[in-house]
Amino acid sequence: MFRKIVLTLPLLLLPSIAVAEMGGKTDRDRVNREVEAMMRDGRWERAIAEGRSNKQAFEALRQAQARLSQPATGYTASRPARRSAGY
Repeated sequence: MFRKIVLTLPLLLLPSIAVAEMGGKTDRDRVNREVEAMMRDGRWERAIAEGRSNKQAFEALRQAQARLSQPATGYTASRPARRSAGY
């Protein structure tokens, strides 16, 4: 029991030490500030528009590849001709 406590205690203390080193600030706060700045100066809309155009280009490429992979001619199955009993 004592061994388990000794092994788990450092794992419980590591996150609190990491937060103390950062001064209590988290990445979430930094990301929120960056997103707000992007929304103010228009970079957010440009990033969204670029993502949409990339998605459209990817879909067009995927559809073109799907059209190329389909055979140009269609094959139909038919019953094989009966062989004569003379073979």
